[in-house]
Amino acid sequence: MAEELQATQAAQQTVPAQPQQPVQIPEVAKPVSKFGQQKEVEIKRADGGVDKYLLQYPGIRKAMEIIDNSTMPNGQLARSIFADQLLEHVVVQPANLSLDDFDEREGINQLVDAADEFLGELWQ
Repeated sequence: MAEELQATQAAQQTVPAQPQQPVQIPEVAKPVSKFGQQKEVEIKRADGGVDKYLLQYPGIRKAMEIIDNSTMPNGQLARSIFADQLLEHVVVQPANLSLDDFDEREGINQLVDAADEFLGELWQ
């Protein structure tokens, strides 16, 4: 047994020590936050004028809540509730718009569609 120990020690002494290479840890790109991203949309009026609206992404939780709050028990989307939610949480300029404001304004369907598309682009 002593001979085996001496042979092992001799073998260890003859192998030169390898310098340890530093471990390269690849950098991982941090995802870019979508929260707060904005987009300006223009809605054309019948008189040829344009109304401008600024949309802002409210975050994934709020986007999902908008859908949840707007879905009826039969699974259909309640368009009036959906429009109210988008006006409250996505359309930031002009501020404090409500669905009732569109009795005197044009383009609610185009604005709702644009805000819905905007959320869909960032939701992916």
